[in-house]
Amino acid sequence: MKKVLFLTTLFFFSCKPHPVDYIEFINGYWEIENVYKNGKLLKEFKISQEIDYFRINNDLSGFRKKLKPNFNGSYTTSKDQLNFKLEIKFNKRLIIVYEDNNTIFVEEITKVNKTNLSIKNDKGMVYNYKVYKPLELN
Repeated sequence: MKKVLFLTTLFFFSCKPHPVDYIEFINGYWEIENVYKNGKLLKEFKISQEIDYFRINNDLSGFRKKLKPNFNGSYTTSKDQLNFKLEIKFNKRLIIVYEDNNTIFVEEITKVNKTNLSIKNDKGMVYNYKVYKPLELN
């Protein structure tokens, strides 16, 4: 019985996806939902006037940009763009390393799938996003 339990546990943990498998989900448009710190809700966003756009290249470099959706389906882009490089640490943590005006800062992607993205910064703030869906006006 112990052997079956051990093998089941081993199988479960060995089947966990590698962080590189999550990268495909990051590309795209994300709308912030809320911000937490130490498990406490700091802010909830009912409606966000800006969304974050992530673009990742094959070499794991990329950028993050703030966009403001327009009613006609287009976007107004900010002039600011944060360039980054994705890194995998300890074979299980997906890290975003930003370089901005000779300043380097790091965030960790703690969750990502087709619909949700969670990013934790070095101050312990967790930013939760959902996939942005444009408003449909009839």
